[in-house]
Amino acid sequence: MPHVIQMTLDDRSLDISAPGPWARALDLIQSTSRFELWVSVPDGPSMCMLRNGESAWLMYLREPGDSGFRSVGDTHRPGVEVFTLGNGQVDEYPRAWCIDLAQCLQALVDFRDRDGARPESITWCES
Repeated sequence: MPHVIQMTLDDRSLDISAPGPWARALDLIQSTSRFELWVSVPDGPSMCMLRNGESAWLMYLREPGDSGFRSVGDTHRPGVEVFTLGNGQVDEYPRAWCIDLAQCLQALVDFRDRDGARPESITWCES
């Protein structure tokens, strides 16, 4: 039986229990330029996406409290990118962690379709 996948965008829970709401959530994600997004299996794996315009990166946690994994982008890309978390906190992360927005969106779909398994389409680095 597939796991229930929950989605939170900037501390706001989104209903993605059916294909229609899932598609609308993806549309919202594509049209929102700055956010903190979490998709999770209750008491199981979760994935976070931070986005600022064209810059986005992912973090994958196997379970609550896990140090997890982060996405790997162009390791030669210098500098940092500023991201705003759902609670308003502003953090900086290396641009080398950022990957293509389309890759992030596909990883969200893969996470859902594979019941919370870590998306294989992303290059990951243990945190």
